[in-house]
Amino acid sequence: MIALTLIMLRSFVSDRVAAFLTLLAPIAFFTLIALFYRHLEATDGFRFEIAIVDESGSTDARLFAEALKSSSMERVYVFESLDGQSSSHKTIATIRIPNGFHRADPRVLVEAASPLPGASDAALQLVNAAHARAFAVGLSVLAVEVISLDGMLVCGSATGIALIFIMFSSASIASRSLGDDASGLQDRLRSLGISAGACTMARISAISCIAWCQLALTLAWAALVFKLIPSSVFALVCASSVAAVASAAFFVALAALCGSRARFVAIAPVIALVLSALSGSMIPRILLPNSIASLGGWLFPAWAIDACSAAMNGYFDGRSIAMLVAVSFICTVIALIYAPRGVR
Repeated sequence: MIALTLIMLRSFVSDRVAAFLTLLAPIAFFTLIALFYRHLEATDGFRFEIAIVDESGSTDARLFAEALKSSSMERVYVFESLDGQSSSHKTIATIRIPNGFHRADPRVLVEAASPLPGASDAALQLVNAAHARAFAVGLSVLAVEVISLDGMLVCGSATGIALIFIMFSSASIASRSLGDDASGLQDRLRSLGISAGACTMARISAISCIAWCQLALTLAWAALVFKLIPSSVFALVCASSVAAVASAAFFVALAALCGSRARFVAIAPVIALVLSALSGSMIPRILLPNSIASLGGWLFPAWAIDACSAAMNGYFDGRSIAMLVAVSFICTVIALIYAPRGVR
């Protein structure tokens, strides 16, 4: 038994890269989660943003907007949106000052997407305080219309949680394909006239279909149970389709680069967990430290979440979809280049 144990241990350490990554995985993931918890515990950890959209441009509206901006605090940052949209993922509310705003009859609209309890109340208190600061108290009564938007956490998690399982299932299927190749599947297919490139494209297509079904079913369940009805079905179909292809192509390319099942099995879970943690799939980026959230914004799962969330709100996020298309193309090219080299 001791001899057999030693043989198994030698087999484990024979691939030093795979052994190193296997031991590194829990340390790396704990580090990410620990940074998140430290961020929660820090006195200056959370810093939410409230956007101001001045549709009036009058003198009174400018005074009110300046009073709102002067209300910025350590945890709440109030800024004026010049394009009329609040595109930041940390924006919890948008305060709209409509045309015709006047101190004698002030009316504002607050669009609140509350990630945590009390966020809507905080935005409302901010508006009332700014009104008292900008104009004489008692001169007029501020009329505030509050519109509660679908929670950004639930909306983002519908895509994010699905992406976690999509990445793991994509890695699992790619790993199984490496095992099939090691057992001689590629050689048998070549004898039938099927090239390695055709086989690689077939794998990406199959994994993409499975990934899209996972994402589509999750979003359908979110619409049915949690009433997360997409405002733009076309944008959501485009976003979910290209996100599925990007995930499939990424893990097929990673498998081709690894070249062996043992190495890929050690690397793929680490990559999937890191992508999930940094991109906002596991922990929403609004809750992450700025340094981690900024880094995660350059990962393809973050683009998938942004594109699908934009579709839920009726927007076509062309930038995120274009980036997903680029990732899909680059990873497919890498897979086609390295796949013919075979499995070691």
